[in-house]
Amino acid sequence: MASAGKTIALVTGANQGVGLAVSKILSSDHGYHVIMAGRREQAVQASADQLKKQGLDVEPLVLDLGSDSSIDAAVDYVQSHYGVIDVLVNNAGIARASDPAADSRTTYETVLGTNVVGTMSVTEKFLPLLAKSQKTKRVVFVSSGSGSMTNWATPGSLTRNYKAPAYAVSKSALNALCLQYAVEYEDDPTWKFNAGCPGYCSTNLNGFSGSNAPETGAQIICKLATLDNDGPSGVFMNRAGRIPW
Repeated sequence: MASAGKTIALVTGANQGVGLAVSKILSSDHGYHVIMAGRREQAVQASADQLKKQGLDVEPLVLDLGSDSSIDAAVDYVQSHYGVIDVLVNNAGIARASDPAADSRTTYETVLGTNVVGTMSVTEKFLPLLAKSQKTKRVVFVSSGSGSMTNWATPGSLTRNYKAPAYAVSKSALNALCLQYAVEYEDDPTWKFNAGCPGYCSTNLNGFSGSNAPETGAQIICKLATLDNDGPSGVFMNRAGRIPW
């Protein structure tokens, strides 16, 4: 159980890569109690145990974006143990369909189903617990520069070299989802909805081909996850600053 008064953060896809790095930083550098969520029980348990051995205040939680019953069970657990969360980091996502031979329809339905619909469901179901927070309520959507429609529309942009269209479309849609919430809550400065791009990090998502360490990519996500009431809402950022939508 988290110590009384501690900020409680829930991070999805926390068993590896950027999600694991975010969990570590929020706990070690900011003193948060981090609920590390993942769809594979053994994997998220092992990652939580790894951080616990370092003296960090974390715990594992099974949560599968593809299953509303799994999300509901996760919400029930957090409700019964804490009654509130202060931060939600929507990090879990996929880059492609599990079957490399999947046709375009299947690929788009699978990728958008997880990255957008699954993330929406998690956010919607945890909003009541976020609303109970007496602190700044922060929701971070882990996005990608490939989701910038402005960059896609700009001749010569490096974004145009990106070759995974279903993933890019899912991140554009995720950004739109983030903005929908930001606008809905824009009159209340205690709510922050932002999208962050970790950059091209070496993770399982890209076959560990990225040029940056997950810890580097996690920096912008943690910055957005630790904003106070004076911080921005409705922005899309990487470590260098704002990215055009």
